[in-house]
Amino acid sequence: MKLNHIIIPAIAFAAATLCACENESFLYQDTARVRLEADPIWSLGTDSLTFSFTTLGADIMEKEISVDAVIMGEVSNTARTANLAVGQARSTANSATYAFPAQVTIPAGESRATFTVTLRRSEEIKSVDAVLYLEVVPSSDFEPGVVESNHVIFKWNDKITRPTNWDSLAEYFGSYSDTKYRFMLANVPSGTEFSTDKMSWSQLMNYKVIFTNALNDYNAAHPGKPMTDENGVLVDFNN
Repeated sequence: MKLNHIIIPAIAFAAATLCACENESFLYQDTARVRLEADPIWSLGTDSLTFSFTTLGADIMEKEISVDAVIMGEVSNTARTANLAVGQARSTANSATYAFPAQVTIPAGESRATFTVTLRRSEEIKSVDAVLYLEVVPSSDFEPGVVESNHVIFKWNDKITRPTNWDSLAEYFGSYSDTKYRFMLANVPSGTEFSTDKMSWSQLMNYKVIFTNALNDYNAAHPGKPMTDENGVLVDFNN
């Protein structure tokens, strides 16, 4: 009797699972759908990604992010088109600060197509995040995929934040300010990360000399108006 009690629920569970799989398969064969996958380098496999222009040089005004439109169902022997649109209720970004294709064509025999979303730098994102909710909308070929993956959320800014390791960097660059740190990032190659663990004493001192010389050049070019930080304090790499 105990054995029967175990077997019967197991059989029922297996039947329900098989039925669910069959229904899911039928759904995606009956109605072709598309989901979106952002580049995992930025999204870490989630439906959203956050990017800051502060990691790039001051002259870099755009960043391109790759996104895949992926078929949920069988591939086709003809090319098909998916439509994309902005979810206005969930977006805050100015339309001038991003670009993406309104349609993406998935080639015949392929299960996905890659397209590019361009994020742009602007003055306003120095203080607030820009948010773009990009979603799949119905086309003659596809319906949107499941809610969890029929969109990608982009959040980007140009905000300076105090590095968590600044206490160890203060020996080389003095006290922290947003203005000073932005100036530092503008005078090094894109992607430079200051670290007492990864950089030698001589490397950090060399950067201090570079920043001091750049600051002297700035002040010389602005007589009577030397660089001050957000608190009105003169920027100085010794204090």
